[in-house]
Amino acid sequence: MIPPRKNIDLNLLVCLDALLTEGSVTRAAERLNMSQPGMSHALSRLRTLTGDALFVRTGNDFIPTERAQVLSGKVRSSLAALEEIFSEEGPFDPASTAGTLTVAAVDSVSLMIVPRLTQALAQQAPLIKLHVRLPDPDKLHGWLAEGECDIALGYFPDPMPELRASELFGQTLSCISGPRYPGHGQPMDVARYVAASHVVFGSPFSLRSPMESAIDDALAAQGMERTRTVQVSSMLLVPYVVANSSHVAALPDALARHCASFLPLALCPLPVKVEPIVIRMLWHERTHRVGLQRWVRSLIRSTMQEVARDQGVSPLAAGADDLPAIDG
Repeated sequence: MIPPRKNIDLNLLVCLDALLTEGSVTRAAERLNMSQPGMSHALSRLRTLTGDALFVRTGNDFIPTERAQVLSGKVRSSLAALEEIFSEEGPFDPASTAGTLTVAAVDSVSLMIVPRLTQALAQQAPLIKLHVRLPDPDKLHGWLAEGECDIALGYFPDPMPELRASELFGQTLSCISGPRYPGHGQPMDVARYVAASHVVFGSPFSLRSPMESAIDDALAAQGMERTRTVQVSSMLLVPYVVANSSHVAALPDALARHCASFLPLALCPLPVKVEPIVIRMLWHERTHRVGLQRWVRSLIRSTMQEVARDQGVSPLAAGADDLPAIDG
């Protein structure tokens, strides 16, 4: 049964969000400049309203219940909606705005943008906290819809329904090898490529990445298959394995050139035709008009375009923040 509206205090949502974020009554109280007894009282009221303990103590840990974990995304989404409803119209001021930005980005894109993005935020929006995590393709839509993350960056060839997108830059793939590979530094044709043993990237959440699948599909179209000898869950580990083994691997060109600047790697064009990797920024309709989110997306877009130019990849013209939602 839904409690009478007169008994629902929207401030309790703020308290629940702080408790979920901090995992501690004491830290949640400090976060909101409340007393610890006041936060304990808020938790007691939340337990009454939800009919659930919400948090249980296991040893020294303060663990959210399954119901609390389910509510987490809904709470963040509701607070974002309330912020948009009651925010004052007018220019957005990043310098005076506090908040947390959660970005789900693949390793290769994080390497390119996070150092510069961190510096830009420190200079222009010092009260914004940045959290970066790896994207889980199967859960990404839910994360964006429920507030688990705000923005996703990476190679998403089939964007999920109800998401908005900007295409940031595109790049080709390179084949890399190390000194222990017999053909190191020599031209690579498709026969030699297929005959080699390969290091491949598989995300922590799925066996094959979209990039590796695109290569396998292109080879299969020619009746060929490569030998996938080593699989790692971080793309940033691939060049280190190749540099110290007789294997080869495929990497986005910018990452391959970056790694070749400090590892003994030889680069050559991938000898099988694969469409360029297009890096997109995705976000959900719920955050499309929120001032902080619009500003951050613009900052990410300009930062990524700057990185793309510096690293010799192809920045794309589609940079507007008013692209329609993608139909599934």
